This record gives sequence, C-alpha cells and structure tokens, in this order.
Amino acid sequence: MATRRRFLTAVGGIPMIGKAQTAGRLRAGAAVANITPPLGSSIAGGMRDHTAADVHDELHARALVLESGSGGRIAFVVCDSCAIAGEVIASAKGQVARYTGIGPDRVLVSATHSHSAPAAARLFQSEPDAAYQAFLAERISDAVRRAVAHMEPARVGWGVGKAEKLLFNRRFHMEPGAIQEDPLGRKTDQVLMNPGAGNAKAKSPAGPIDPEVCILGVETLAGRPLAVLGSYALHYVGGVPWRTISADYFGVWASEMQRRVGGGSSEFVAILANACSGDVNNVDVKAKAPAPARLGAYTKMREVAAELAVEAERVWRGIRFQENPRVDAQMEWVDLETRRPSAEEVAAARALLPADADNVSDRKLIYAKETVQMEAWPRRVQAPVQALRIGDLGIATFPGEAFTELGLEVKRRSPFQPTFLIELANSYLGYIPTVEGHKLGGYETWRAKSSYLEVDAAPKLVDAAVRGLTALRGR
Repeated sequence: MATRRRFLTAVGGIPMIGKAQTAGRLRAGAAVANITPPLGSSIAGGMRDHTAADVHDELHARALVLESGSGGRIAFVVCDSCAIAGEVIASAKGQVARYTGIGPDRVLVSATHSHSAPAAARLFQSEPDAAYQAFLAERISDAVRRAVAHMEPARVGWGVGKAEKLLFNRRFHMEPGAIQEDPLGRKTDQVLMNPGAGNAKAKSPAGPIDPEVCILGVETLAGRPLAVLGSYALHYVGGVPWRTISADYFGVWASEMQRRVGGGSSEFVAILANACSGDVNNVDVKAKAPAPARLGAYTKMREVAAELAVEAERVWRGIRFQENPRVDAQMEWVDLETRRPSAEEVAAARALLPADADNVSDRKLIYAKETVQMEAWPRRVQAPVQALRIGDLGIATFPGEAFTELGLEVKRRSPFQPTFLIELANSYLGYIPTVEGHKLGGYETWRAKSSYLEVDAAPKLVDAAVRGLTALRGR
C-alpha cells in the first residue's frame, strides 16, 4: 500500500493515479466496455417480463474522462441499459474512486433507456439479477479505468444543432370519451399516452419537444478525433423483436459517428446520452405513419440514427476546439417524498390478485402487483442532481425520465450557454412529470415503481440543477 501511495498526486483536490499532467493542459481519454448479459437474462422495457433468446448488437458502457489543471478530473459513462438502480451506480463509483481517485460527485453514470436491454433496476415485473448488477458495476468502473489509461493531451469543443423531424410529444389531449379509466380504477386522466398513429380522436400534444442536438467533441492535439458525447431528447425507438437484446438507436448512432467522424477507427468512442425525453417518442400520430415495430425489425432505429448522425456530424465539423477549458462538477442530493398507496388500496389490490400472479398480462393486475409491492417502498428518497462544466459549457442531470419541459426550463435559467441535459443519471427514480403533467394524468403519472415521486418533485429538481450550474459558474 505504501508503494502505491507514492503514485497518488492531488489534482484540483482529487487524488489521481499515474503521471501528473502538464499544468493548464487538458487531457482526455475514452474507452468502451461490453455489458451484454448472457442469454436467458431478463429484459426490461415492458410491463411483462421476458428473457433474452438472441443478441442483435452488443451492449456497452462508453466512458469519457477529462482532466484539467484548474479543475481536476470528471468522467462520463453512458450505458446501453433501460435504467440502472442507484445502488449499482454507487458501487461502480466506489470502484472508480478506489482505482482512479475520481470522486463519486465527479462521475456521471447514465442509462440510454433502451427497451431491449437487461433489467438493472426494478421495473414492473422484470426483477434485476444481482450477479448482472455486480457485473455491470464492475464494467462501468473498467470503462473509466481504461479511459484513464488512454489519456493524452487533447482539445475539446461543443456545438448545438437541431433535428426536429424525429421527435413527437407522445401525450395527447383526446376527443371526449376517448380516454378510459386508468388501471388503478380512476377516471381522472385528461391525456392519453401513445394514442397510436392515425388516431382520429387525438387532438393535440400535451407538451413540447426539445430538438437540440448537443455535441461535445474531443480530439488530440494533432487533430485526430478521439471521442464525441452527444445529448438528444428522444425516449427510444424500438422495433426490436421481443426476446432480442439491442442497444436501440443509441448503438447505431455510435457506429454511424465512428464511421463518419472517427474514420472507422475502433479507438474513436461515440457516446449518445438521453436528454429529457420522458414524454416524447418517434411516432408521428398526425401523419398516420406506422409505428416502428410495424416497419420491420431494426428499420426505424437505423433511419433515426442515420439522420441524427448527419446533423451531429455537421455540428462536429463546425466546432472550435480549445486546449485549456476548466472542468468541474458537483452533486446535490434532494430530499423528496414518495407517493405510496394507502392501506385500503393495498388491501383492494391483494384481493384482486390471483393466487399465481407471476408475470400477469392484465393491466389492472399488473398495477395491483405494483400497489402491493409499493407498500414497502420508502417514504422519502434522496435524488441526485449533478452539474458539470467544461469551459463555458454546462451539463445538468435528472435521476429519472424527466419531461422535456424540465430540460427546457433548466436551459432557459442556466448561466451556461449552451447547457446539455442528461437524464436517467446517477439513479433511477422513475418518471419525473411536471406539476401540470400530474394534473393531466396519463401513464407517466400512474403510481408504480415507474412513477412514485411527489407531485412537486420536478420544480425541486430543476431548482437544484440551476443551483449547481450557478455555483460552478461562480467558481
């Protein structure tokens, strides 16, 4: 241990392993770790559990580490996963700190939200496998450790483009009589999620979209592309066969960018994070276009990824790279109440469930199971909200599936221009609707493991994100 300590040097208050960097010079490293589970693993993303029988494309944890003399190190890891439990991410961050010295508050770990990836958190009837969760935590750590090992002097830059034609708010105001009671037996919903392409009773979307394509580019001092971190607010695309593992369009985009920007080099790492997309998808209800699943397997995700990559490449080509931006990060833990069922609701749910309620298909039974399970749910949770800066670029996170409007508000109030958003980050606390979204109801608000935070969670999390960005701006 004494020998190892001789290689620890304090940089920006964070211990670092390895050679000290040149003062004032940015260094960067990127790496990829495979996180594909074995066949037979539970796949999350549906209300019913199902297990993997095939792998269309491998799943990965993609990491980027940046280091500056003025601010120490920060790390990003984006995983091809539906959602990752907070305890898994905490374990991964603990390993990262142990092996690299990068503190937990300076590591951002998020999920893309592929609906064809294994369960890494409790989601409806898909229970995570403890062995896979341990494996995932270790591989997240491995990705960061490898990125650190690959660090070299570098330049970074950023830019913002637009891809409006790929996004549609999926919550709709409907014609009278078109909305039925919810699976909890209430008749209070004023909007319907995913009314279906060509539904004549769909009147107007209940929220906005955020078409910004946010790009952070990294290259070596010689001008060789090293990595790209993108942020885009699209929930997922789908079109994956039921029992097949896939990274969805996020993985296709990474391959497209590797070809377009990285020259096909395996050393170039492309990373696409999900921005605030809890209420959007790729289905144009008004255009009567078929849903992705009806176009043939993988067709729509390839189209979306290719179109998004064209715009991302255009933004990359216009980036002005710089060698000495300040990098910094901080975390705030926000105390939130949870919405839990009453004793009467739990009793009614128990009475509704059959003796064998394993992997039920009826929605009322599914939500009855959720109600019974949530009897033991905590009354309060700690929600992590992270803020990071890279020069004049700000990045803020949400610990769940945040409505688009929340990301737009953070951007509007942020002292950094531009500001990127990354959701499903550092924990999974379900959907984060706006306060108005709760009033309108709909799937994203139905109490379950997928939606249980207090009604006022959104403004508290937005305020925390803005506080974090403001604090970083003032350092």
